[in-house]
Amino acid sequence: MTTNAASTWAATLGQLQMTVTPANYETWLRDTVGLRHEDGSFVVGAQTDFATEWLSTRMRPLIAKTLARVLGHAIEVSFEVVRRDEAPPPLMSPELPPVEGTRQAPRPSMTPPPVVNPALTFDAFVVGDENRLAYKAARNTIVEPGMMNPLLLIGPSGLGKTHLLSAIAQEAYEQGLSVIYAPAERFGNDYVRALGGKLEEFRRRYRTVDLLLIDDVQFFEGKEKFQEEFFHTFNDLHAAGKQVVIAGDRMPSQMSGLIEALRSRLQWGLAADIQRPAFETRLAILRMKSAQHAQKLPDSALESIAERCCPTVRELEGYLNRVLAYLPMVGGKATQEMIEKALSPLTPLMSREAAPPDADDVLAAVCRRTAVEVGDVRGRSRNRDVTYARHLAMYLLREDAHRPVAEIGRLFTRDHSTVLAGITRITHEQSTRPETSADLVAIREALAASAVSAAASRAG
Repeated sequence: MTTNAASTWAATLGQLQMTVTPANYETWLRDTVGLRHEDGSFVVGAQTDFATEWLSTRMRPLIAKTLARVLGHAIEVSFEVVRRDEAPPPLMSPELPPVEGTRQAPRPSMTPPPVVNPALTFDAFVVGDENRLAYKAARNTIVEPGMMNPLLLIGPSGLGKTHLLSAIAQEAYEQGLSVIYAPAERFGNDYVRALGGKLEEFRRRYRTVDLLLIDDVQFFEGKEKFQEEFFHTFNDLHAAGKQVVIAGDRMPSQMSGLIEALRSRLQWGLAADIQRPAFETRLAILRMKSAQHAQKLPDSALESIAERCCPTVRELEGYLNRVLAYLPMVGGKATQEMIEKALSPLTPLMSREAAPPDADDVLAAVCRRTAVEVGDVRGRSRNRDVTYARHLAMYLLREDAHRPVAEIGRLFTRDHSTVLAGITRITHEQSTRPETSADLVAIREALAASAVSAAASRAG
């Protein structure tokens, strides 16, 4: 039932992607999951209370209507938080294949199951030359935990690092091992909460597992307290022969914001990088994903989609979902003309990897939205509106433009800690203050529209 819910929701997302604005899709829908489909109700999972509230009040009618189209009948839809720091509802795949060569028989795990997407298993991971080493190393962490310690999975976003971490987590748990999967941000948030008197409980939890899986380790850059705590966590697990697996977008040597001691530890083990998928791998991915849908595409159609220069697996799946969603509108025939038409809104960006927004464009978009002057934002004013705009700009420059904290500090003539404080403020407010979330959506929409317009002008 879980797999059916996941596949139904993937098809629904494909149709929703054609209906809502790109910014709304990225902000509210992209990371949602189909949890359950039972008793005339469909349950969608989101990562925060604010996201479930927003989806319920703003998008429920559209989502219910789109789901009904996919399923062929009306259905009630509800939303649940899939918390990263709590045990999930029973989402684990009931039958995962045993790991060949495991040294111990499966036993019931004494820890809660890891909170991961149950569809992200080893069997669902398409192996090609670009990711073969990472795949084999990931499987080996369960066969011989501690032998490659730590294992680093390195590569840009959207190529399968989180998929491999989720696969390790599920299979390790099925083998009876205690496992924690945690994005680096959650590790940091758990640590901050533990400072209120539960530090020993936090350390006992993170330092006594068989496998610790940390995603997006680059989040630790510039956060020395978090790094120090993780450094000691790593040391304890490593000394005990436990397995640590870490995913990041760059090699530790390229992360200038890491303390030297932690960088040195991360370089002890095996680094397996994941490259962008070549045509053969893209086609294999499309074949697997297509087989999960009720509507099957011929190989010629899949080849046509695979020929697109798609930098990430996530975008490739988005192309497939878009074509599948378009099929019913043209009588169900996947012709070359239909595929071109379905993907035409994406063609200005298909020929090249989308570049991050320019710093000046970010500042201009923020100032238009907040009605403050660029000179004030870059100046010394402490006016509340100006400060808020400045923090929005800092956040977007870091998260969307991928600028280093030091560069952002130079742009605003502010020190490192001031920039981090501004980024932290917006990170918190986007899930607690609707006005901040709405401002971010509007600014991102403006930047996306500007990028598409510029790409279209170049193409013309």
